[in-house]
Amino acid sequence: MRRAVWAVVVVLCAAALIAVVVWVSSTAEVGDAGPVTGATAPDRVAPERPSDAFALTVLYVYDGDTIQARMQQPNDVVTTANPIRVRLIGIDTPEGTPTPECWADEARTHLAQLLPEGSTVWAAPDRDTWDDYDRRLFNLWTDDGSFVNLELVTAGDAEAIRVWPNVAFFDLLAGAQAAAEASGAGRWGACG
Repeated sequence: MRRAVWAVVVVLCAAALIAVVVWVSSTAEVGDAGPVTGATAPDRVAPERPSDAFALTVLYVYDGDTIQARMQQPNDVVTTANPIRVRLIGIDTPEGTPTPECWADEARTHLAQLLPEGSTVWAAPDRDTWDDYDRRLFNLWTDDGSFVNLELVTAGDAEAIRVWPNVAFFDLLAGAQAAAEASGAGRWGACG
């Protein structure tokens, strides 16, 4: 009888361990995953601008991943005509202030070339539309359809970051980062 009880305990412990492993692996996306390692080049093409994306006018480029913009027409996502700060989802570029990090100026310059002041940019949210710094969170496309977030990662200006729950394009961005790192593009070749 004692052996039967012991066998049941062992089976229950094994089942609990398997359940924990499955749970941890299914929730591994929570939070910032940090630097991408071991990713492969993307096997998908850049996503087209979503049909529900809305137009903003670029007012100013703060740095390589943040702009100021104003909506062109009222919509359900941006309800104010006032300027808004927009943070690109899924990427992070070197900081320009207070002390400029390596490649901060180049990342800002590239974003300003993609989105010159006065140009139209198309914005689409993922799940959360606000960050902790009162910025709006959007994926951005140029007026000609280029996916801005991906352009910056591909050029080596930005790294892919995973911030739950806005992870729709993380795998694509992580693959682009791996390719940029492997080729020494942008910051990956210049900043060591």
